[in-house]
Amino acid sequence: MAMVATKQRKPAPERKFFTLPEARRALVLVEKIATDIQRLETTRRRIIHEIDAAQRQDLPAEQIAGMEHDFDILTEQLTALVDELTGVGVELKDPVRGLVDFPAMHEDREILLCWQLGETSIDYWHETSGGFAGRRMVADLECRPKRQSLR
Repeated sequence: MAMVATKQRKPAPERKFFTLPEARRALVLVEKIATDIQRLETTRRRIIHEIDAAQRQDLPAEQIAGMEHDFDILTEQLTALVDELTGVGVELKDPVRGLVDFPAMHEDREILLCWQLGETSIDYWHETSGGFAGRRMVADLECRPKRQSLR
């Protein structure tokens, strides 16, 4: 019987849970990556509009192909940066806003510490079922009696 070679898949990394100090320390790297992601995504969106305009103007196919090639290169770079964030244990929520979540545990349940570009520290959190609109101050977590601390 012939055996078919299969590509070995990497096991899924174990989900990382951050304490608040760990998340704040990781923010130095995360902010740099999120800034690059935001820049690339903004450029990708501009190129999409340029391709659309070029197609409406019936520009030469070679010109459009060049723009599509640039878009593909930016997409590969963006994917690598998102993978880097994932490797840190952070979840990208919005590439344009530079919005990321740091998984954490509080009182035996998972929560998300929330940060976006322009904020100087991780000062917000929300439930996993909530989102940006449900953000609350981390000070609220720190003031409550707790079984498992974020500190």
